[in-house]
Amino acid sequence: MDQREQREQRPARPPAESVGDDEALPVSVRTSIVPVPLKPRGDRPAPLVFKQGARAPYGVRWYGVTSLYGHMRNFVSRAIAAESVDSRDWMRPNPPAELLASACRTLAIPPAASLVEALGRPVWIDFAADTGDDRDVSAAVGRMVSDVYQVDGRVLPRGDVLLFGGDIAYPVATADEIHARLILPWNESLRELRSSGERRVLLGVPGNHDWYDGLDGFGRLFRKRVDEPLRTDHKDQRSRLAQRIARRRGRKLGLVARGLHLDEVGAAVGFLPRIFKSVRAFFRGVAIRRRRRLALRGYEPVQEASYFVLPLASGLELWGADRQLGRVDFRQRTFFKKHRQKHPDMRVLFASGDPAMAYGERNAPGADMLAACRLSFLDDRVFFLAGDFHHYERRAVGDKSIHVIAGGGGAFLHGTRIAPYPEGAPARVWPDAKMTTQLVWQVPLKLMAGRAGLMVHIAFGGFGFLAMGAAERSGTALAVASLIMSGLIWMLLFGVGAAQGRHPKKIAAVSLPFGVALGFLPMLLRMAIPRVVPHLAQDTAVLIAYAFAGSFLFGLFLVAVTVLGLEHQQAFTVLGHPGFKHFVRLCVHPSGKIEAWVIGKDDMLATGDPELIDKFEWPTATTATPST
Repeated sequence: MDQREQREQRPARPPAESVGDDEALPVSVRTSIVPVPLKPRGDRPAPLVFKQGARAPYGVRWYGVTSLYGHMRNFVSRAIAAESVDSRDWMRPNPPAELLASACRTLAIPPAASLVEALGRPVWIDFAADTGDDRDVSAAVGRMVSDVYQVDGRVLPRGDVLLFGGDIAYPVATADEIHARLILPWNESLRELRSSGERRVLLGVPGNHDWYDGLDGFGRLFRKRVDEPLRTDHKDQRSRLAQRIARRRGRKLGLVARGLHLDEVGAAVGFLPRIFKSVRAFFRGVAIRRRRRLALRGYEPVQEASYFVLPLASGLELWGADRQLGRVDFRQRTFFKKHRQKHPDMRVLFASGDPAMAYGERNAPGADMLAACRLSFLDDRVFFLAGDFHHYERRAVGDKSIHVIAGGGGAFLHGTRIAPYPEGAPARVWPDAKMTTQLVWQVPLKLMAGRAGLMVHIAFGGFGFLAMGAAERSGTALAVASLIMSGLIWMLLFGVGAAQGRHPKKIAAVSLPFGVALGFLPMLLRMAIPRVVPHLAQDTAVLIAYAFAGSFLFGLFLVAVTVLGLEHQQAFTVLGHPGFKHFVRLCVHPSGKIEAWVIGKDDMLATGDPELIDKFEWPTATTATPST
């Protein structure tokens, strides 16, 4: 059953007119939209089985061919950044008053000193980060963000502002990937909503995957338009019969195709022409034709730079910052420094592509960004809102500030911390440690089965081929080769585990026994296989066994560093888990108080409505979670 059929079978909702607090709602919500009842999720166990998307583009396999393009662009982009070539040099950041005026024109309201004053009511903001991966999941997230909700007798309307928190599409946020993985599925959901056509404000801050494309795709979506708004329906050009067949049978066919790794075959076939086109354009000295603009239905971009300041209410501003792939540039530091000198006591809703804290530890990219913008959790009043890590976490920092990670906009899941937190547990995390533990122990078998792709198997097959070549010469040569391979594999494991720069000594110690085991495994297999399966060709059997056994041991290594609290991301790249998606709906009051509802769903493709994951407000000291 697809999402459209699920919505048609959903029970009727209570009429919107029966809900209180109508003064705070847009006219369209008060008169026409029927809200979705929003119930607290609580702490019940997570489901054991999750639905995968079944329509291309599928979720990226991070140990397969589909990720190679992203890794290559990452390498090239960082090399360019190291040469101090900065794509932000073209930018002219909007003065706050000018950005506010553009937002007011989009919302068809007269300008004022802040957005709340211009609207004459609270302003609603939707925040989503790490979007645009699996196409089906992305469409479901777009539908969730565009809906109206009712909780505790109160309506939560769609945001007047849609704010993206970075990493717009994967593996690289090119215009084509953003179009296929975000624009088309989200516009499909927005079209199904049949909204009134009112324009809303679109804002965004970039993440590292956006910078792999030099912000080209990001700019085509978020940079203020100088021409007429583009057509945003993006209707499927196939016949109605073809669309009906795709809805009814496409899921089964898609799951079979993905199970047979046909998505990897397609990626490999498409990868070579892409490289050829780039090389040919380079030698001919011509530009590659790209999409001129990207348009999200009903939303209008207003920013002229990847960073901005928007006055929200009296004493409260929205700041968006950008660190590129390394640091906040001089122009941006100057922009925020001068503004802060004029408004030293302003409270700040700080939107960033990187959190300042992750898994209970300082996260250098986000923390350095905050310091470069002349803000401090302890000295200033900061609501830090970020993605990049694909889970939900909220914690208070000092007496004045709050730090929220909400990276559940569509990308694969990053579980939360399993080991004890070094400086106190957060107020709320989702999924929790128990759910994360259940998931992480699936890593070795799924990696061995090729769920994440076959690049690990190919790598260990290559090591096995070298070992068998040495064995042809002598047993001593095999022993020496095994020792050398142990060292090489140990360094590779260390590089994977220490990619975030945390706990290098402990990760080196954990990597050592796995490196030795993987290095000498071909020798052990060569001794054991003739006794176990005497009729198989010895070298071939060793290569096949080593490719799968090595992948399993590598998965165990990823589990070990995760359970010990040393590294928390690599294991979940194996799973490519589609669950625990969410976004944050904010209500900014005239007083500057912010109420926040985190809305999400365990399995986006399963039946049932989204649920309330967390509820809190800032800057008051009163906080609450659905479980209480």
